[in-house]
Amino acid sequence: RAAAAAAAARTRAPSSTTFGSIVPSRKNIQRRRRRETMIPVAASSSSSRRSLVVVAGGAAAGAGGEMELLPPVSRDDSFEQARVAIDAVVSKRAKKSGKKRKSSGKSLAQLRVAVELPLASDAPSAVCAMVRGACGGGTVSTAVYGDPECATLAAGKTKAENDGIAEHVSLDDALRGDGCDLAVGTGAVALVGVPDDEIGKARRVAELSGGRPIVGVNVEWEHAGDGGVSFRGTPAASTATPDETFANSFSVVYSYLPLAIQGIAGDTTEGAVFKCVRGGAPEGSPWRILVKDDGKEYQQVGAMRRRPGAEDLESALYNAAAAKSPVNKGIGVFRGLADKVKNSIPNPLDGLGGGGKR
Repeated sequence: RAAAAAAAARTRAPSSTTFGSIVPSRKNIQRRRRRETMIPVAASSSSSRRSLVVVAGGAAAGAGGEMELLPPVSRDDSFEQARVAIDAVVSKRAKKSGKKRKSSGKSLAQLRVAVELPLASDAPSAVCAMVRGACGGGTVSTAVYGDPECATLAAGKTKAENDGIAEHVSLDDALRGDGCDLAVGTGAVALVGVPDDEIGKARRVAELSGGRPIVGVNVEWEHAGDGGVSFRGTPAASTATPDETFANSFSVVYSYLPLAIQGIAGDTTEGAVFKCVRGGAPEGSPWRILVKDDGKEYQQVGAMRRRPGAEDLESALYNAAAAKSPVNKGIGVFRGLADKVKNSIPNPLDGLGGGGKR
């Protein structure tokens, strides 16, 4: 499952989605999503094949409501959805942790969640706007950036301008205690756009943060997004380094990864991999595969408990395309008529012990 999840992730955000002009992000959309993957899709006949080009950016209690949620229609809408997901999970953990501490005197393990958002630009201003939109409101009080330029820009604004996020620092500054004190601070700590070659620093930031929740915002390392459930089931888990264990410890609470599906005739259909936690455990919240219909409305063509892999996307998208194909519909009608004609022919073996075959 981990391998399938990694394969699905080796794609990138499209240049055109419901946001209008989204381009790939070098630092803040995971690197594995930047490569275009040609996914071969088998046709119904073994003698012919079709292919779709998939370019991706992409239940517990409460999953029923999550299945009815619609993907964002704007950048700000996606930020708001991510913020609500973060707030819901962090506040729920805080209540649970308080009960645990009262009953046993012990605290729960550190909460680590992640959100995945497409960006229109790599510019520090765009990254800072994303952090304010998705992490503002009071739940997150410290933002630690993989890009020092983003930290500098955000730190130059007031707390009100940053929507309640008091501290904005780079990874190195956070580790030095320059501009923040991770150990004594309150609220969640956001790791923003941290590259995969700095996982060790990110892990150290999490360790210094004690029991404060950690929110990964467009972190650039590969992970299944299930809190390590898939990773712990692999042989590599027994010999994993602390950095590898940390990298796989995040549960995705919000993910909107646009898809552009190009058929062999050159036509393009929009879709998305979408996950938005509203209740229950993040690991049990469904990953939904959506495709826009002729009326430009999203229709669900698949849902999974784990991050969809390349084969999962291939199957769901091909089945959706095949269902819309006039050729396939015509074949279905022809078969239906043929069956009716066949069933109307009397069987000469009836009554002679020859069985009921026709």
